[in-house]
Amino acid sequence: MNLLSVSSAFPEQSYTQSECLDGMRAGDFWPKLHPRSRTLLEKILGGGDATDDTGNKSGIAKRHFCLDELSDSWTRDAQALNEAYEKHAPELAAAAVSKAVSKAGLSLEQVDTVFLSSCTGYLCPGVTSHVAEILGLREDVFLQDMTGLGCGAAVPLIRAASGVVASRPESIVVTVAVEVCSAAFYVEDDFGVLISTCLFGDGAAAAVWSGQGGEWSVGDFESLHMPDQREKIRFTNAAGKLRNQLHKSVPKLAGEAVAKLYERRAKDKGVPQAHITHGGGKDVIEQLELVLAEAPDVSERGLSYARGVMNDYGNLSSPSVLVALERFIDHPESGALDHVWMCAFGAGFSAHSCELVKTRCD
Repeated sequence: MNLLSVSSAFPEQSYTQSECLDGMRAGDFWPKLHPRSRTLLEKILGGGDATDDTGNKSGIAKRHFCLDELSDSWTRDAQALNEAYEKHAPELAAAAVSKAVSKAGLSLEQVDTVFLSSCTGYLCPGVTSHVAEILGLREDVFLQDMTGLGCGAAVPLIRAASGVVASRPESIVVTVAVEVCSAAFYVEDDFGVLISTCLFGDGAAAAVWSGQGGEWSVGDFESLHMPDQREKIRFTNAAGKLRNQLHKSVPKLAGEAVAKLYERRAKDKGVPQAHITHGGGKDVIEQLELVLAEAPDVSERGLSYARGVMNDYGNLSSPSVLVALERFIDHPESGALDHVWMCAFGAGFSAHSCELVKTRCD
């Protein structure tokens, strides 16, 4: 299966980490938080041990939210959060699909299949139904929503698409990951909940695939599932709201999972010249850089694309790895490379990888 294009879409509204901190301090919940919780939020959002040019510790310069008022992010009830997801998830996904299809030089009429992943809300019929309506896709287009895969969803989504293309190489298949993370914000005196509030942002990314055309082919899919670690990273229900459960051990867990996946790589594929991953937070990216640096056949150790996405948008959950892939494909250096290893991980605990290989050069 070949990649024809990849493109992303984000809400217009964006906020720096310091603006987010100011918004939280203005909330009615702020005085009710434990002093340790307020200190943690101030440390991550407000500065200290700076890792980016804004002086904050999170490695994030700004995040985009589907919000008219930042204060709404932490004050909405379950009904308002659900309504926000229902409104904005289809809009973001449709924008990303439209951009990706146009970028591939195709028309929306040519789209045969849409696979979509999302974990920050729920719609029935799924988000794909709304996307098809917004974009005016053909009435016989095959629509498939996948849920429950969390941040790691984009790669298994591509794997599902490859099955369709294998049976019909001429078909045009779109995979789109969309998350309205601001519709899943929750605040309480819990380390994981507070960290999540500091990291996640809203966005969508779509990729167009076919058995014909394109400069990059994808294959060699691998998955790793660790259900005994499920409680370390998952969504739970809190009075009708989604509550992200995130344990302090997740960076180490992600590093171990990625290392195992990398070890499974087909040895006859050669050395991947770049690594495109879903980055998670700063601590996760550092752990991934550590384990990949220890791999015996790594030619490029840095995860600059993951860091770039994190800096500009925060952790987007499932769209993150596709946004990183978009940056790689659009970067001039991609023309000189011919082999990429891509990985994403998240709830489950699960991790998924694939390899992209250059099929032809201009």
